Amino acid sequence: MELENKIQKAQVIIDSFSGEDRTRLLDICHEIKSAQDNLNREAADYFKDCMQRCQGICCRNVCINDVVTLLDLIYIFVLNKEISAQMYACAQAETLFSADCLFLQNGLGPCLFAANIKPERCIITFCGEIRPIKKEIKAVRSKFSKLSRYTKVKRPFLWLRF
Repeated sequence: MELENKIQKAQVIIDSFSGEDRTRLLDICHEIKSAQDNLNREAADYFKDCMQRCQGICCRNVCINDVVTLLDLIYIFVLNKEISAQMYACAQAETLFSADCLFLQNGLGPCLFAANIKPERCIITFCGEIRPIKKEIKAVRSKFSKLSRYTKVKRPFLWLRF
């Protein structure tokens, strides 16, 4: 399905980087991780409130291709290469219709992703008031944007090919 193709494409893009370019890619991913760490710290009460009030509804009945982007996969695989086989196995269970997130362990949770290595949409989505943490959310978005610009400038032919 589409997610399997994204996983393969992410691996191809990552593998195309070497030397200084690969080091820069890793640095950008560490910047995202740092921004996610900061968001996790500042938003701890918001995450707790979301889980108590909504009980993880954002992870149910989702179209996973809209949630997990190619950039998310690049980010996750650069920082946690070991997870790629597990994610590929999850992606093989993808169906045509919306369902619970494929990356919930045993279909219920917890999430397969580490707290500070999550897809962008997963880390910045809250149910309720977010004004006090807007700066931290903006920082995560900004770092993902930086990753997008870097990969598209350094490897535009790969983005076009897929």
